[in-house]
Amino acid sequence: MTIAYNPKISVFLGKVGTLPFKNNLKKLLTGLSISQEYICLDLAKHEYSLSVYLSALPTPTDVTACHLFLGYKPLIIGIPLATASEEYQALKGLDHIQLTFKTNETFQNVLGARPIVLAELDLKRIEIKTLGDCAISFYEGKYGKHSFLNFINRFINQQRDNRRKSSAANINLIGNLYDQVRIAYSVPRIISVITVGEGELFNMFPTDLHGPVGKKFYISSLRIGGRANDQVESLKRVVISQVSASAYKQVYLLGKNHMQDLRHVANFSIDNERSEIYKFPLPEGVTQYRELKRIDSFDHGIHKIHLYEVVNSKGLRDDSSILAHIHQYYAQWRTDRHLPTQMLLR
Repeated sequence: MTIAYNPKISVFLGKVGTLPFKNNLKKLLTGLSISQEYICLDLAKHEYSLSVYLSALPTPTDVTACHLFLGYKPLIIGIPLATASEEYQALKGLDHIQLTFKTNETFQNVLGARPIVLAELDLKRIEIKTLGDCAISFYEGKYGKHSFLNFINRFINQQRDNRRKSSAANINLIGNLYDQVRIAYSVPRIISVITVGEGELFNMFPTDLHGPVGKKFYISSLRIGGRANDQVESLKRVVISQVSASAYKQVYLLGKNHMQDLRHVANFSIDNERSEIYKFPLPEGVTQYRELKRIDSFDHGIHKIHLYEVVNSKGLRDDSSILAHIHQYYAQWRTDRHLPTQMLLR
């Protein structure tokens, strides 16, 4: 068979190997032009944040500021409510709930006045704990759906995820579980640094699975089997530091310390000041910290959920910058709609 020469096809094939063509083809197939899976940002400068509503109650309740993201295998969400509140009285009789992630009035000038539901999470209750006058209901994710990317892009990416090789150091998230995690990270999650130690030996590691319960209590989650979790469980005293977004590269590099032993303080980049009561070293870039005492815990999936009493809290400097990150899918949704997003790419 003879194939006739076609100059148009020849030109097209000549462009296939070029970088711009590959990038455009990748965007067409995957819907993604952002290469990093998790995108750091400064929460203080982040405009147009989604609202999260607990839609299982008779009146949908805004839980954007109070809900806690505490686990990813399975997805774990904590919702603290005052035990005397009408919302908690209605919630405690429900084993299944739904969280809705949607735009709000801040998006009006960009996307229009009508709120857009971007994602939903179906959750099943696994535990209730009481801290002071608050009851924290803990939920496991059962199903999530979102529209950050279109259906075809999501399908292609799912096939790629299913073929991705996992390693002993990483948890492989596939299928709907990964979609649930992507949804959870459409709300910026603050990355803080935990210090744990004894004598002159310490460890420092980042966490984004944490959050306050009022002013007197705190909750964080660590992976069962990790050195960091064992250290917190045995030593019981920790300091959790909020850091400036400018420290994002250093903080990400601390991730390996989840599997490290306690070491001399000389192994860490630290602030000049130590914590007020425990005298623990604080990470470089710290803006404020809480000294915590572990008082309870429970296991679920690969996670141990630690509950703490706040012993002391202190702001060190007048810096409103807060290191946080979001998932690639939500960052892409924002980029496609020209929403300003100052991405700190590592």
